[in-house]
Amino acid sequence: LLKEPRHAVISRKDADSEEIYKVLKLIPDSDLFSSAAFGGKDLMFSDAATGLIELPKITDSFLYLREDYHEAMHALKAGNPPAPDGKIEWCTISHAEQQKCDSLQIPRMECRRASSVEECIQKIMRKEADAIAVDGGQV
Repeated sequence: LLKEPRHAVISRKDADSEEIYKVLKLIPDSDLFSSAAFGGKDLMFSDAATGLIELPKITDSFLYLREDYHEAMHALKAGNPPAPDGKIEWCTISHAEQQKCDSLQIPRMECRRASSVEECIQKIMRKEADAIAVDGGQV
């Protein structure tokens, strides 16, 4: 058993997690979990991933990602501008990941580039992005 979650999709607390899950489930697993066509590895999601699991509503980030992650997020909190309407803003951290995200062509999802996981998390905290997929070791 792992001591920390292997991977997680992180979203703002006020983001519609059911809608994010529903939009991601529209994408065939072969497109979502493969990075070969973009010359990279583990772009957006681990290439080893086989599917997404929606956690029960009572499982929040504190329960799933544990206290260390929660403390790191708390330290990043800053001003929170209003959430964008209608679109899911997905944060990417490399050119290849941005290409993969753009190629998915999901009408209600826009891809936003950042230079690092930390910058994406900051964007989520400032409501400049809605979600990012990260490896458990990155949080």
